[in-house]
Amino acid sequence: MRRIERADAADLQSFLDVLADASSRLHRRGIDQWPVRFDASKVLPDIKAGHAFVVRDGGNIIATAILTPHGDRDFWTHAELAQPAFYVAKVATLGGHTGIGAAVLDWCGRQAAREGADLLRLDAWRTNTRLHHYYVSQGFSHVRTVTLAHRNSGALFERPAKDITTDAMHQHQVTNDLPTEQEHTSLR
Repeated sequence: MRRIERADAADLQSFLDVLADASSRLHRRGIDQWPVRFDASKVLPDIKAGHAFVVRDGGNIIATAILTPHGDRDFWTHAELAQPAFYVAKVATLGGHTGIGAAVLDWCGRQAAREGADLLRLDAWRTNTRLHHYYVSQGFSHVRTVTLAHRNSGALFERPAKDITTDAMHQHQVTNDLPTEQEHTSLR
């Protein structure tokens, strides 16, 4: 049985392994995105903050995501950051789990709506046009592309956050609700 849940410190290496697997597949296809392996410092703060999520199939982690109310100040304007939005990053799946990425994005949109957000946003590497097309096919609109010399990312996308269960979520068994951030914080 599959289940999405908040990642904890014990999940760090598996989370990084899923990202490395996805990065390897991208590099084999000639897509310039992500390092070969992320440093733990790029994930651990989100795990500690309760913003990192994993999809388990039995005991194995097969997909990852980070969902946070904090947008990247390098890309989003002050006015945009003031809007009720959540930001998704590091959505990745192990090879052989085609389609679960869409289910994770849908779940993130549902969780964002449950948190009171109107929008689900993300940024993608500027050079990965295949990924840009994928996000558009998943209902995201391209907002703009920001070019900064010290960043590879900068293609900005958003879509409405909706508290719905989609067909992709049903198909991939990514339907369980988690406590909202406020509820989660009060449980600590």
